[in-house]
Amino acid sequence: MQDIRIVIGANYGDEGKGLMTDYFAAQAVSEGKKALVIPANGGAQRGHTVTTPEGVRHVFHHFGSGTLAGADTWLPRFFIVNPMIFMAEYEELLGKGAKDFRIYMDPECPVSTPFDMITNQILEEHRGNARHGSCGIGIWETLLRQGRLLGELLAMPDDEIRVYLKEDCKKQMLKRLAENGITELPERWRDILAEEGLMENYIFDLRDMSEIAKLREGDILREYDRLIFENGQGLLLDRSHKEYTHHTTPSNTGLRNPAELIRENLKGAEAEIECCYVTRTYLTRHGAGPFAEECVKEEINARMQDLTNVPNPHQGTIRYGKPDEKTIRKRIREDYDSERFPHKCRKRQTIAVTHRNEYTSGIVKYGDYISDGETREDVRKQG
Repeated sequence: MQDIRIVIGANYGDEGKGLMTDYFAAQAVSEGKKALVIPANGGAQRGHTVTTPEGVRHVFHHFGSGTLAGADTWLPRFFIVNPMIFMAEYEELLGKGAKDFRIYMDPECPVSTPFDMITNQILEEHRGNARHGSCGIGIWETLLRQGRLLGELLAMPDDEIRVYLKEDCKKQMLKRLAENGITELPERWRDILAEEGLMENYIFDLRDMSEIAKLREGDILREYDRLIFENGQGLLLDRSHKEYTHHTTPSNTGLRNPAELIRENLKGAEAEIECCYVTRTYLTRHGAGPFAEECVKEEINARMQDLTNVPNPHQGTIRYGKPDEKTIRKRIREDYDSERFPHKCRKRQTIAVTHRNEYTSGIVKYGDYISDGETREDVRKQG
């Protein structure tokens, strides 16, 4: 019987999904199980922080947050790959002493280019106070462009990739900017685009990435004892939330993507599925957009410091809010009830409450898992 965990953020993201993924991965490895983490949506804009009991801290983007615990990673077709950010993270992991970690990618993954990132950042700068709150990684732009998928791109010789970048990606960038009233590039961006190494460095990173990450389709799910689907962002940033207009993410942040992958690839298999929804004891939102529960930081904890969600020119400063336990539970129940699994898969719902050490509120009384620290050893299962 296959053992499956699905980790989902219950709010606007930044809930502790990396912590719970690391916890579930370490638990499996300690029991002698092969563990695979599947980042089920989003792309390099995700920033899931893990601190090991030994004090190694890493913010995960492409690699699953169970990597330091000994789990492998598979990026499905719902994940947007960015070769430049991938290689930077790979080198960072090596520098922190990580080893023997494996990563696989679906050949149908979309792939970001430097032009997607530049378009994203110029548009956010142009919007000023009306910015969308993007990370500047080019997620929306990559999907809007509908370019070559990973398998197709890797099959192209370098000369064809150069033509693709110049004729398709760069032209699409200029078109998108013109549609938004930008007909002349800001000076600093002209200098960046004029650099000869921009495309060459991208191709170099793409080829290096292909040596590290092997192409695999969904049948890989059957080769592991524990599957951990690690969602990015949170339920309130799901693409279905039209009331937030541009202040969402272009992906499914709840149960939908993991359920689809399980239905496609585990037909006939018996499985125990735990859907673990994660929330802090307070709310956070990193980026622009409506936030009815917002309050000043001092109402939560004036002394706490978030080392991951630092201010940046696109998202601004992290914001804080007070939770309503009834509303959070309703949101979780609606997502949990929205998807069905093959008849041999039995599912159950749990809640993980993190950051108990930073804020005392009604919600700390609840939770199947609770955490009052940064490492997997601070997570305790209740009941």
